[in-house]
Amino acid sequence: MMKNVNQSLARLPRYTAPNLTHVNLSKEPVTAILELGCNENPRGPSPTVMSALTNCGNTLNRYPDSDGLRLRTNLAERLGVSMHQITLGNGSSGVLDLITRVALSPKSETIVDEYCFTLYPFLIYTAHGEMVTVSAKNWSIDFSAFLSAVTLNTRLIFLTNPSNPLGTWIAQDSLAAFLEAVPSSVWVVLDEAYYEYAQQPDFPDAVRLCQQYPNLVFTRTFSKVYGLSGLRIGYGVSSESMAELLNRARPPFNVNSMALVAAEAALDDVDYVSECLEINELGRCYLYTEFSRMGLDYLHSLGNFITFNCGRNAEQINSNLLQRGIRVRTLTNYNLPNHLRVTIGLPSENKKFITTLEQVLRSST
Repeated sequence: MMKNVNQSLARLPRYTAPNLTHVNLSKEPVTAILELGCNENPRGPSPTVMSALTNCGNTLNRYPDSDGLRLRTNLAERLGVSMHQITLGNGSSGVLDLITRVALSPKSETIVDEYCFTLYPFLIYTAHGEMVTVSAKNWSIDFSAFLSAVTLNTRLIFLTNPSNPLGTWIAQDSLAAFLEAVPSSVWVVLDEAYYEYAQQPDFPDAVRLCQQYPNLVFTRTFSKVYGLSGLRIGYGVSSESMAELLNRARPPFNVNSMALVAAEAALDDVDYVSECLEINELGRCYLYTEFSRMGLDYLHSLGNFITFNCGRNAEQINSNLLQRGIRVRTLTNYNLPNHLRVTIGLPSENKKFITTLEQVLRSST
């Protein structure tokens, strides 16, 4: 390890992005890959967004609005919060990065669960913090264990709802009780990247909880249901005092002009979002039915993905799927060597995945 650098980097595995099928460095044609590994919206951005993007090309020689005033105003009106509670980021991951840099210092601790989003260790260690991992209970957050892990050094608690990669979720009453018990000096970060997909009656009302518990911060993204993964834009909602600190740490122009325009248009296209949610729900039900027919256990998910148990080591199954043109996600790094996570695609994509999976399972018995 080099000297005079952040020594916490030695703890981090190298992150390898899975979605590179659109990059072809050779002149040879490549076989099309069905991407079901990154939880993207298979429909992409709405026509309204695409139209808005075509009209902003003549301003790309100018810097974007560093404060994102129009988008923050729009979000504030829709959420019923103050614009001064909102922080924009380069994806919601950009806001999570700001949070760790504002809250953490050497020897300060962040509590995560054993199935936490793989980004969290990167953010914690690069901010010089320490990570405390708590075991899950029945695939879900064990709030009692989280509370037991809180020490005088605890600064942050990361909760992902719905969980990625599991798709499990935290209910309103459970989260409210937890927030009531957590010391007010500890920031609770609620990562709601898949919020729009969570059509569950007891899913938490993060806006109301944020107003009730000033130490709660929640983040959301335009990468998932809005189909803007490639433009990288998300936002966080917190108390005004926390947002002021986050925006003070935020680099100028951290969200680009096209992302701002696309996000504003995407928010207005509520019909398109409803269509995407309906397609996702139909796909979820279809995959549940097919997994049950095939005798494969799966986790009920509130996201746009499903984690399922192959009943054997999944690495070779994953490789065989990829050879047949379908990319999903292995979960070996979560100590789930028999599981795969598949993004819910369009109807034809879901059928192709199931047909191919059956072929692979038969050939590997």
